[in-house]
Amino acid sequence: MTSTPQGALAVTTALAPRAGYGSRFGALARIESVRLARHPALLVGTAVGVTFTITTVTQAAGTATDEAFALPVVASSVGIGAMLAAFHLTRSFHRTDELLEASPTSTTTRTAALCLTAIVPALIASLWLVLYYGVRPAALEVPEWMYGMFSHADVAAVLLGNSVIAATGATLLGVAAGRWWGFRGASAVLVLAVMTWTIGVLGAFSSGDTAPAAWTRWFRLFAPFGYFTSANADTTVMTSLTGSPWWYLAWLTTLSALAAVAALLWRSEGRARRRVVRAGAVALVLSALTYGLAVSGGQSQPVRTFPDGHSVVVTK
Repeated sequence: MTSTPQGALAVTTALAPRAGYGSRFGALARIESVRLARHPALLVGTAVGVTFTITTVTQAAGTATDEAFALPVVASSVGIGAMLAAFHLTRSFHRTDELLEASPTSTTTRTAALCLTAIVPALIASLWLVLYYGVRPAALEVPEWMYGMFSHADVAAVLLGNSVIAATGATLLGVAAGRWWGFRGASAVLVLAVMTWTIGVLGAFSSGDTAPAAWTRWFRLFAPFGYFTSANADTTVMTSLTGSPWWYLAWLTTLSALAAVAALLWRSEGRARRRVVRAGAVALVLSALTYGLAVSGGQSQPVRTFPDGHSVVVTK
């Protein structure tokens, strides 16, 4: 006789027939959100992010840094942690299928509740935006010339995409992988795939100096994390890269939607499946459109800006 995980018992108790559909879904979403918030992977990821942020702010106090334009720590800490937490949380459902099938909710509803837990890491990531825009430590203060060809609103779009949207999308991707992948080591493959996708693209097409301009323009933004400025080693030159920050933000949002669609397709049936398929088709079209606009919009050539305010277009 096998034991039943406490999480599954809590789910079936919350989804007792006495409740209506809306209250059942809300109860399930709350339960799974609490489980995600308490998951060790998310807690460790958040702790790592906080540690690196404190270290950066402390060691770089009073020094302008191009990290103020990218916010990479959230995607690489909270994002990865949330993705792993969502994956294992989703897989825990698969070990209690018989018990859960007796509950008055469909598989698609349970998956939707899992997707809704993305609110938790999104809220955590939002705290970094409060740090950048509310507290604004000295290490994150940058002179106006370092904004280059971008406005403060453009930089805000990049920070939002690399924090809140990255954390949300990573969670949804974790749910999707948890629904479809059941093989041994799936979580390690998931992390490796995301890191290879991101680091591979950014490493090869980060600035345009080591790759053909046409390639850079189309491939650099084809990653779930991106940046639009690049400073030299001694922070005396800031290069504004090609593309549109706002359309890139929209593209990242469509990727999150596609991850949610992939998760909801698992064992969906009838009318629910048709709705998910239609939503997926719309999201796919919007994804292609926003990616094209992100690449073709904005600047057509990188521009280098210097401390005295003058700029030079990079034609190489």
